[in-house]
Amino acid sequence: MNHSKKPATGLALGSGSSRGWAHIGIIQALSEIGIEPDIVCSCSIGSVVGASYLAGNLDPLEQWVCSLTQTELVKFFDTGHAKEYVIIS
Repeated sequence: MNHSKKPATGLALGSGSSRGWAHIGIIQALSEIGIEPDIVCSCSIGSVVGASYLAGNLDPLEQWVCSLTQTELVKFFDTGHAKEYVIIS
């Protein structure tokens, strides 16, 4: 078995606006220490971040996200199903 080949690195990006936006900083931190993923898998807002990263547009996305007001940012939170998860005892 040849062990000289570098193992593949994957990056999984999840959903949820606050977590999704946090992916921007994680990707930047990984890049700073020389970790570049060979594959990126994502869903929901993570897909927006992942696609921006792969297209080389992560910095403009970060600038846009940082320019959002609190009112604009809240619009990204999915509260439509919140009542389905409320437990009434």
